[in-house]
Amino acid sequence: MRRYAVVPALAVAALVALVSVAAAAGPVPGTVQGEAGIAVAGGARVVVNPIADRTRITLMRERDGVVLRSRTIPGRLGVVQTTYAGDVEGTWANGRKLLVSTSIYDSLTTSRFVVLDTRTLKVRRTIVLPGMFAFDAVSPGGKRLYLTQFPNGFDGPIRYLVRSLVLGTGKLEPGAIVDKTEPDEQMAGMPMARTWSRDGATAFTLYNGLESHAFVHALDTVRRSARCIDLPWKGDAQTGLERVRMSIGADGMLTLTQPGTGVLARIDTRTFEVQVVRAPS
Repeated sequence: MRRYAVVPALAVAALVALVSVAAAAGPVPGTVQGEAGIAVAGGARVVVNPIADRTRITLMRERDGVVLRSRTIPGRLGVVQTTYAGDVEGTWANGRKLLVSTSIYDSLTTSRFVVLDTRTLKVRRTIVLPGMFAFDAVSPGGKRLYLTQFPNGFDGPIRYLVRSLVLGTGKLEPGAIVDKTEPDEQMAGMPMARTWSRDGATAFTLYNGLESHAFVHALDTVRRSARCIDLPWKGDAQTGLERVRMSIGADGMLTLTQPGTGVLARIDTRTFEVQVVRAPS
């Protein structure tokens, strides 16, 4: 585990034991249907609306909401949501490709992922996996799809594995992606906030660690590797992490900031050293 240095700061008021909306939900957010959708290439937006056992995909011009194209495909699908802060992802090739999927709350036995061409809305690939899988990230060039797998479903403590899949074949690659400095550590938590490295290769995700402590998961989507960066906040001190925002400067420093509270911590993304400033509120 990474060591962290606590920076002297003003005394933090006692944290009130509140249960956030995210803490009352499942291990990952569900998919998003309707309303805002997701921005794609050409100044457009894709909106997804399930209708019975099918899904209507609509391509709308962003500036005036004019419908450019519409298509209906089998199954109930949605835009993938990566954090409880409401972040949506799933595009690559400069927004010309989009992945939509089922949610782990739709089925305990099957997960479905569909790749769309955002100009024509044609289905380019459909991937069906046995078990509970949720979207995590896609590599910049669209070579790999990263998923969180829940091998035990909702039975007992919810643990997950990070898996990768080659989009060209639709096949899972063998083995889980683990932090090689802590290969035996079991992964558990809920994604609260996310940002990407300036080169678009690494996803940094802040997790509420539930019965453990908060941490940032650094997933290198090009090199297929990961690091877990420990943070000292436990229990009720993790309430409010869904309001945290993360940003990376030109110097490679990842800064965690909570509106109304200020900077919480800084992480050097090259050495993974952590400087804690204050607790979240």
